[in-house]
Amino acid sequence: MSFETQTLETFDLRAYAKRQLGFLRRAKTLPEDKLESLAREALKRLAQRDASLGAAVLEIAPSEEELTQFCEALISDDDTAAAHVVLGLNAQNASPEFVYLKYLAAAAQLLGVWWEQDRVGFWQVTVGTGRLLAIMRSMSHLFEPVFWLEQKTAIFASVPGEQHVLGLHMAADLFRKDGWDIAMKVGLDHDQLISEIEHTPADFVGLSMGGGHALEALSKLVVALNISRPNTPIILSGRGVKDIQSKLAWMELDGVFEDVDEAKLKMTEIWEFRKKQVALNAVNNMCNA
Repeated sequence: MSFETQTLETFDLRAYAKRQLGFLRRAKTLPEDKLESLAREALKRLAQRDASLGAAVLEIAPSEEELTQFCEALISDDDTAAAHVVLGLNAQNASPEFVYLKYLAAAAQLLGVWWEQDRVGFWQVTVGTGRLLAIMRSMSHLFEPVFWLEQKTAIFASVPGEQHVLGLHMAADLFRKDGWDIAMKVGLDHDQLISEIEHTPADFVGLSMGGGHALEALSKLVVALNISRPNTPIILSGRGVKDIQSKLAWMELDGVFEDVDEAKLKMTEIWEFRKKQVALNAVNNMCNA
């Protein structure tokens, strides 16, 4: 994710095109069983957003016909059809929450139903899921916090299945020495970890893995976090992670580090940028009120 290049005014079509292309390129290299696992995880997490947050949206939900047309756009041969639906909603001044919860979440539910009913095939669902994720990630900058806490905070978590967490504890101590508030999450399975992270306020999520053996668990975790915490930067650390960086590119992590000081510098840089952005947004909102 590039915080420096995203606009706060609209859905970023160029970012969408880049992300959905990256997802499809990665999808073509994965075994079908692993790809299906990621698709099901994404659809499940997206669909759950409506149930947990939908009450916060005041706009009227899209009709069944509108939702069907959006799902058909998601799985069509036109790479930009679904994105142009979102651009049309932007032009009608629909709130980001409405698009995110009433269109993306509802479309994820409907695609899941179509899949179970064999109305759509596996690759169509994969394409549609990739486009949903690309739209969501291209909107994440619209969910900046409305206020900023002065203390830097982060969640440090081990990828599910990882047994070696000494380095993560050492990194947490070094960050705390520099004034960071670090919440540790270790020894949890996938669903437990997502639930813990969803309910723990923090500026960053720092994940730790011990090598390529954890790639599948990491992939599933990052997909879920991009949906559950769409505007929270994700940093990855661990011995040997630089050696597999090419396999991590599609995840759009905000940093991959083996060195604690390097990670600290990058996280502080992102934190300072976002702090200034929130302050600027507050000023703009006051001027437009």
